[in-house]
Amino acid sequence: MNKNLIASIIFAIGIVMFFILVLPQYNMVSFAKADLNAKQALFNERTAELNIFKNLNNDANLRQADIGRVIEFLPPSKRVDELVSSIQKVAGDSGMQLTNMTTSEVTATEETAYQTISIGLELVSQYPSFVTFLKSLEQNLRLYDIFEIGAGIATGGAPGAVNFSMKMNAYYLK
Repeated sequence: MNKNLIASIIFAIGIVMFFILVLPQYNMVSFAKADLNAKQALFNERTAELNIFKNLNNDANLRQADIGRVIEFLPPSKRVDELVSSIQKVAGDSGMQLTNMTTSEVTATEETAYQTISIGLELVSQYPSFVTFLKSLEQNLRLYDIFEIGAGIATGGAPGAVNFSMKMNAYYLK
């Protein structure tokens, strides 16, 4: 046989072997690289989301005191007993006499994330004590929304005493 013919046959067998053995492996490696890139992108996206979650969790832990104040401001339940005792304390500290207090739940007319408790108060004292009472309510952590105030002359009491009536709302989460 001729040297050129043997070289051509070996070359032809090499080309056929390339297409049968090497090219499919090359294609599989190409698909594997594409799949690896897609999975790496998904992994990076999930890692970024996990980092955001960790940062939010750390922020929540750092702001736990603020969250506690918000819960005091807008508690998760009615807590009428705490409401009554805080108003009694504010009235006593400001020098007012709380003569009557009524509470009732207000039916919501629109969909909100909170419920309303209506509070009616009747107090007796002098005007400066009433102003102190209002300032103390304003500085109280619990949110009170005063929408009606009335005043009248007190009968049978200290001179200069005034009967005050108030209607206000307090709020809590549903």
